Amino acid sequence: MHSVLTSSAHRVYDLVIRFRSGEIKVVDAVRKEPKMGTRLSILVLSVSLFLAGAPVLMAQGGHFEFGGHYGRWTLDVLGNKAVELINDATGDQLQNAIEEEIQSLYPNLYSMQFAQTIDFSSSGDDFGVSFRWYPGGRKGSFSLGLSVEKSSFKVLPTSEVHMDLEDWSTSDTATFDGDVDGQALIKATSFLLTFRWDIFPTKFIHPYITFGGGISTAKALDDSTLAYSFSGQLVGDSIPAQTIEGSETKTLRELRDEALEEEETDFPIPNFIPFLQLNLGLKARLTKSLSVLVDAGVYDGFMVSAGIALRI
Repeated sequence: MHSVLTSSAHRVYDLVIRFRSGEIKVVDAVRKEPKMGTRLSILVLSVSLFLAGAPVLMAQGGHFEFGGHYGRWTLDVLGNKAVELINDATGDQLQNAIEEEIQSLYPNLYSMQFAQTIDFSSSGDDFGVSFRWYPGGRKGSFSLGLSVEKSSFKVLPTSEVHMDLEDWSTSDTATFDGDVDGQALIKATSFLLTFRWDIFPTKFIHPYITFGGGISTAKALDDSTLAYSFSGQLVGDSIPAQTIEGSETKTLRELRDEALEEEETDFPIPNFIPFLQLNLGLKARLTKSLSVLVDAGVYDGFMVSAGIALRI
């Protein structure tokens, strides 16, 4: 059975890789997938070299800022647009899944019309620690930052579905009415590189803008899942009322592997989850070295966060 989850994940990866104006070139992870130990070693080495050079950088007038933050994530702000995206990504595949379940009992029944009414909710948390380098010192505006993020995002779509069917051999008709519950759970540890510009940095309270991006560890594909279940009543001219049910749960790793096996997959699918960050915030100085921050913006959705920062 052609899975709802496989097809939906295929579309999601297509959107991720062809995001914005150009096509992102990603190394084919099927042929060469760096081991997690290698990635961790590279990260530790990079951080060690950076910290080892800290005294030299600080002697030139710059300074470091260490911080921690917590954020709340959602897709709800997209409203009807999110509903449209969910419908586009799952409509045809959900119809096929229900139709195939019905055909396992009544092979001659085929869908003639399908409609669904979608609602959804979403929520999530993000914890992060970061360090930033201000090359211009305390009066400098620009800074370069590296952060480690621990994220857990959940999207819970639900829908009411109606399907009209017809028996191709007898022309008898039937209908299916039911409910569908879905869940997309993203659990990831990721590493982000960000660029920040503090506006009027010498002011006690001043705004800033941050832009950046990063990738998750490969383990996020094993920890993140997509799932759906449906249940409803099938009744027809020659069919007594009966319950039709179905469900499926798969990790992003399983969906990725299945998508790579499909002949129509004409682009490499990454072995990680990409993250894009763009936010606006306010920074208030409590002491000469300690500040609090509040910001909001894009983080593979919409996120509002708050944190503290210590300058050295």
